[in-house]
Amino acid sequence: MLTSPVARVPSSRSFCWLQRYPPALVWSCLLRGLALMGLTGIGFYLGIAYGDRLSGLALGYGFAVAAAVGIVSRWLAGRSLDGGLHWRHLLAVSGLLAAASMVQLRDVGDWPALLLGMALQGLGLGLFWPAAEIAVAQTHGPIPLGKAFTLARFCEAVGSALGVLGTAVFTVLGRASWAFLAAAAVLLALAVAALLSPGPVGRQPVFNGQAQPQQRQGGYRDLAKVPGLPAVLLISITATSIIILQQSALPLDLVRGSLGRPALAPVVGNLVVAVQLVLLVVMQLPVGRLASRWPTGTSLRWSLLAFAGGQALMALSSVPMAPDLLLVVGAQVLTAVGTAAFLPTASTACLERTPAALQGRAMAAYSECWGISSVVAPPVAGWLLEMQGHGVSLWLLLTALCLAASRLNPDQYSNSVGKIRP
Repeated sequence: MLTSPVARVPSSRSFCWLQRYPPALVWSCLLRGLALMGLTGIGFYLGIAYGDRLSGLALGYGFAVAAAVGIVSRWLAGRSLDGGLHWRHLLAVSGLLAAASMVQLRDVGDWPALLLGMALQGLGLGLFWPAAEIAVAQTHGPIPLGKAFTLARFCEAVGSALGVLGTAVFTVLGRASWAFLAAAAVLLALAVAALLSPGPVGRQPVFNGQAQPQQRQGGYRDLAKVPGLPAVLLISITATSIIILQQSALPLDLVRGSLGRPALAPVVGNLVVAVQLVLLVVMQLPVGRLASRWPTGTSLRWSLLAFAGGQALMALSSVPMAPDLLLVVGAQVLTAVGTAAFLPTASTACLERTPAALQGRAMAAYSECWGISSVVAPPVAGWLLEMQGHGVSLWLLLTALCLAASRLNPDQYSNSVGKIRP
């Protein structure tokens, strides 16, 4: 397995807990935090900033356009990584494209402007995620992969929380365009930091101590034959739909109100959403470490049950005379628990079930689960919100989907599973 040449053994004199991790891994995880600081903050902000200008359906289709472009760019990223392009170069390009999308989205008033901005964002995101996942797999060194992905998700949670809290500040100041320009600056910093990442540059050379062949055997169709992997991917589509709708459907439902639940002011709605992200920062390390001790199939099932509980509380919050704000906050707590358990587990589950020669494509397929969810979930959610004027049916539908997905059995392994790809 390839390890970072700058990795060091933790010292008893270490004062920072991050020093227990290889520096190259810490750097790659911090890059994820930078990206999420810019992208997640604006993702949540769109529904609140433009809820009075654009319909829920228009915003839903905007997210779907980004996802559709992202599916194509994820495929291109996977092929480029397999062809020898280093992940740091893909991260740098993704940062530039995402920064351009922030500049475009800073003053959206119609569908064409939203379309262009979301398409640029989808292109950047599609290049980012496969490269970011491979970066962790190639820099974790002696650290178990599950713990490495837990650190990565923790950095994402910190970045997301800071991004959303930052946009809340801009909302209070009445400076919407500043939020987008700040996100663009953060994403430009991501592009520069990616190029400065420590570690070797060049073709990824090793598979279990053997030189990597120029052409790898197998293809995306072979992933369907890997025992347990299709179930993991189906669970991932369900879980990522829940996470993605926290950026589009949830803010709209909060600022518009639902049946017996009154509408919240944009500032309050943004802060309620930020509660989930702050909780995710607090929970990601302990919950992620706990989940890494269990079989990945067990952790995935528990994450789905937590998601189901969160969506059920959102539906109950709309009932007249119910303690609506308390139930909404409770829903954010359960959703944060489910997210903290799911995010590091899903990446690890894909890698540990897949033979070494297919692990790169498996990570691309997992990344595309996010794209598929983004294409389907926001338009359906926007249509339900517009048609019914409330989100009760949406939250009940998501509850049912989570419970159904929890019945899948991902605990099947191939006898040909190789070691984790370097």
